[in-house]
Amino acid sequence: MTRLLLPLQHGPQAAHERVDDTLLHALKRLPRRVQQVFLLNRLDQLDFTQIAARLDLSLPTIEHHMQQALQATHPRTDSLAHLAVQWYARLQNPQVSACERIDFRRWLDASPTHLQAFCDTEMHWRSLLAPARELGHDGSYRQGRAALSLGGCSVALGLGVATLVVLGLFA
Repeated sequence: MTRLLLPLQHGPQAAHERVDDTLLHALKRLPRRVQQVFLLNRLDQLDFTQIAARLDLSLPTIEHHMQQALQATHPRTDSLAHLAVQWYARLQNPQVSACERIDFRRWLDASPTHLQAFCDTEMHWRSLLAPARELGHDGSYRQGRAALSLGGCSVALGLGVATLVVLGLFA
């Protein structure tokens, strides 16, 4: 008789958890400002204009940050997936023109692979909700500026203590 030491987890739930962990890890590696823009859009459902006003950033910067977040977490890295991500982020920007929408439609109609790449990007966007919730669970991304890292706080604290010591010695 053979005894299993660990329970077998080959079901879809275990695979889904691994994907979420991979996506969460990719999101954590992004710069804090990119994370903040992504979380404000994904969790708080703020549009580009609202995020730009809240963070005092331009709309092209918001669009670029969203592209960064999508690219960093996208499972496909080919040029077609890259274009689909660019279109996905561009179409969210309120500054997108009618000509650009026509260009997008032409790109989409040019090949079934374009449509598939765009649909994959949409599905990928949906898959980012669970890791986004975990990353933003404490709500610190809602602060006006990107949250300071612990390293930055340590440096500021160290400089403050050093200043007090120097002033105390010379007073």
